[in-house]
Amino acid sequence: MDSSSRTLPRLRLLPAALLLVSAVARAATPGVDAPPEAQPPRPVVLPPMPEERLPNGLRVIVAPRTDLPLVSARLLVRAGPETDPAELAGLSSMAATLLSKGATRQGRAVDATTLAQQAEALGGSLDTGSGWRSTTVSMTVTTPKLDAALALIADVARRPTLAADELERARTQALDSLRVALSSPGTVAGIAARQAYWGDSPYGVPVTPASLQKISTADIRRFHAQQFRPDQAALVLAGDIDLETAMRLARRHFGDWRAPRTPVPPLVSAQPRPQAESNVLVDMPGAGQSSVMVVGPFVALDREDRQTRRIGQAANVLLGGGYSARLNQEVRIKRGLSYGAGSDAEAHPGGGMWSASAQTQNSTAAQVLQVMREEVERLRREAPGREELEARKATLIGSFSRRLESVGGLAATVSGQVAQDRPLAELRGFVEEISAVTPQQVQGFAQKYWAPQALRGVIAGDLKAAGDLGALGAAQRLTVSALAGTPAVPAASPIAAPASAPASSPVPSPTEPSPAKEPAPMAAEPTPAATQPR
Repeated sequence: MDSSSRTLPRLRLLPAALLLVSAVARAATPGVDAPPEAQPPRPVVLPPMPEERLPNGLRVIVAPRTDLPLVSARLLVRAGPETDPAELAGLSSMAATLLSKGATRQGRAVDATTLAQQAEALGGSLDTGSGWRSTTVSMTVTTPKLDAALALIADVARRPTLAADELERARTQALDSLRVALSSPGTVAGIAARQAYWGDSPYGVPVTPASLQKISTADIRRFHAQQFRPDQAALVLAGDIDLETAMRLARRHFGDWRAPRTPVPPLVSAQPRPQAESNVLVDMPGAGQSSVMVVGPFVALDREDRQTRRIGQAANVLLGGGYSARLNQEVRIKRGLSYGAGSDAEAHPGGGMWSASAQTQNSTAAQVLQVMREEVERLRREAPGREELEARKATLIGSFSRRLESVGGLAATVSGQVAQDRPLAELRGFVEEISAVTPQQVQGFAQKYWAPQALRGVIAGDLKAAGDLGALGAAQRLTVSALAGTPAVPAASPIAAPASAPASSPVPSPTEPSPAKEPAPMAAEPTPAATQPR
């Protein structure tokens, strides 16, 4: 038999084989052999959030979830870096660090190692943190361990030793971190952007080596004595607990905490004080990349209504909330100028700030800055398509709902509302309010807040390698030393940090705009960006 005869049967079998493959493909199981089919959106279910106050003013809030025997406990004091004197920037963050480094328990001083061991014996970790209007002590434990965990939290918050040797250790670590951070274009650009927009207001003053060096144990103790008071604190308990049990435990561990006779300090309110020049250029000779930012106005917590804040959140997520958002589409996907570009927003009493950021080659920094500005202007010029906006709003809603899936995320969400002095009831309307935002409202928001003259651009990198930046317009030129207020800073790293590394920024409430995570606002502690509902 010749070769052509042997080939014919095979050819005759080919259509049958193709039919078989087609049949198997049609029979593929969604989610197993093929991508899962889209499902209708699930409603976001929030538990009831009853609350009461102790006679000393301590607010006790419960967010019950009984599907697992876990409780996340968080004591929040409404004071953070906005209360720091300018010459002592970093004070509140340092105080939060020292809370877990020693405390008096049952009349005996115990050190940081012992506190960590006691927390570990309860099956959890003792966490402290500082953010805008928020200093927290928290633990997540099984329900039977909650009583002991609250005893530990109470001792750490109310009776910290605030030892001098622990302050020196924390100071050394913070200084080392800050020196390293000041060689990163992302951190430097973030500091420059805050100063360019907020000026010398509490939200624009950076942590510097000089300010860290000035902090004393007396300053730490003064901060604790003035700010740690029950009438400006809240105990949030999320998980397997009810209000009756929560109040009994709160009375046991916090009932004898006395409030001072002085009035509760008001929340710090500050308006932006933008610099006159439209750009800031920070020279970092030898830097492997440049960090590029655009900053502009955002809503104030105490001025605009809730609908305006929701429209602003939708506008922010449309521009920079994820891989498919406009900034990343234009900067990364279409032009290949960066590994990632995104935006964030924060709201404070008195004012707010929107920021977009990306990292790129030094030679393309001016181009990236121009693309960012053009995308903002495009949103002002024409309303987004409904389908595009719906997709971006879905990411915002999804981020919000995912935070509620764990008891820790639920406690953080409630705590964020407390820190922002916002009603807890706002959480229940978040999904519907975001869903109701229209393309025309988003365009109107951009027209009102993001006029070209209201924006400030920042480039931090090797300016010599960046080429001619004259076309950007009026610019203030700085060095890292001048920005950090110190004559000695490390050389910029020739190895670029990940392009998505953001500048440090504190976190607002979970239903207000912005950065994700609960970062400390010290420039020494940059944190990853995320677009979360706040």
